[in-house]
Amino acid sequence: MSRGVPLTDEDREPWLELIRTTAKNKVAENGDGVVITCSALKRYYRDILRGRMKPASSKGPVLDPPVEAKELATYFVWIDGSRELLEKRIGRRQGHFFKASMLDSQLRTLESPRDEGGVVVVPLEVDTTEQVRIAVEELNEQMGS
Repeated sequence: MSRGVPLTDEDREPWLELIRTTAKNKVAENGDGVVITCSALKRYYRDILRGRMKPASSKGPVLDPPVEAKELATYFVWIDGSRELLEKRIGRRQGHFFKASMLDSQLRTLESPRDEGGVVVVPLEVDTTEQVRIAVEELNEQMGS
């Protein structure tokens, strides 16, 4: 991506599987949850992170057995905003590998998680403090905390 070339599913699959495995190991070690940030643009990517799907490039069955919630309950926070506001925010970044020229390809890839379980939608238009407040409040509600 730093060269301006979008990643393919095949590029992302081992990375997503490693993220899930690392998170499971951390939770097993310390019993606490973990927070991971990544774009997870497609449902397929989110399902790999949820443990519901094995990457197509991996050996073995495509579908994993259902994951026990206690093993690694997985939630997503989706910051939803207009293309224009995304472009404006990207334009203000300095020294970041993600350039505004890559935005359209990412938006074409995006599959809205709005109708999936375990997803909190946060508006891009509000400030960061309010985004965090909304995310924490809704995550606590979904987790029954």
